[in-house]
Amino acid sequence: MPLSLDAAAVEALVLANPDVQKYLDNKAPKKVIVVKGRIVNIVL
Repeated sequence: MPLSLDAAAVEALVLANPDVQKYLDNKAPKKVIVVKGRIVNIVL
């Protein structure tokens, strides 16, 4: 992902990823934490 993306765009890309979807198992995340340029945490 480009580093110039904002947190909302990064969150949308991550949640749309098929590899992430298989771990979510059709559950909605409680919280998504984006540290720009480093990491994305998804809390179930």
